[in-house]
Amino acid sequence: MAKHIEVVTLKVSELSTGFGNPRKIRKKNREELERSLDMYGDFGVIVIDEENNIISGNQRVKALAAKDPDAEVLCKRLCGYSEAELRCINIKANTHAGEWDLDLLADWTADLNVDLGIDPKASNPGDRKVKNMELIRYEKYDYVLIACKNEVDYLNLIRLLGIENAKVPIAKRRKIKARAVWFDDIAAQIIPKQPASDAETKKLEEEQ
Repeated sequence: MAKHIEVVTLKVSELSTGFGNPRKIRKKNREELERSLDMYGDFGVIVIDEENNIISGNQRVKALAAKDPDAEVLCKRLCGYSEAELRCINIKANTHAGEWDLDLLADWTADLNVDLGIDPKASNPGDRKVKNMELIRYEKYDYVLIACKNEVDYLNLIRLLGIENAKVPIAKRRKIKARAVWFDDIAAQIIPKQPASDAETKKLEEEQ
């Protein structure tokens, strides 16, 4: 099906939150939203998918439904869009307001290869008070992968780094777990490897 957008009017009771939403809202912001709806009405547009799942406008629909489940809202129905595209649209629509549920957002963006306009400086990952410091998928630094040839080397490595108990999930969708540690919390001392001498190099070549 070719992508197209339909403009429809639906009751808020006909809309579903089944698609999910990584955006959360503070009590103060929710109260401000409710006051705005009382004073000015709903002047926005709700974005939905083909199954009437809300892609953008979750908080407005929730506030309107609490007052009147039969309230009608103007909706833009996105037809022919993939789930990944719908997730991108949700994030784009919410970039400039409220705050993120960082764990859920990390899961949502784990397999999205697109610039979502999220400023990593807006939230300092070093300030997060989370046990065992989980990885942040959209953090501004690249990750470093150390590959081990066997289990003994792997167990020795995590012991030296001090991350035996730091195994945490990265993304729920992919069921990936990893270990993480801040650079300045590494238990081991990193010493540059000295280049092999000519004699050592010759010996290695002979052994091979």
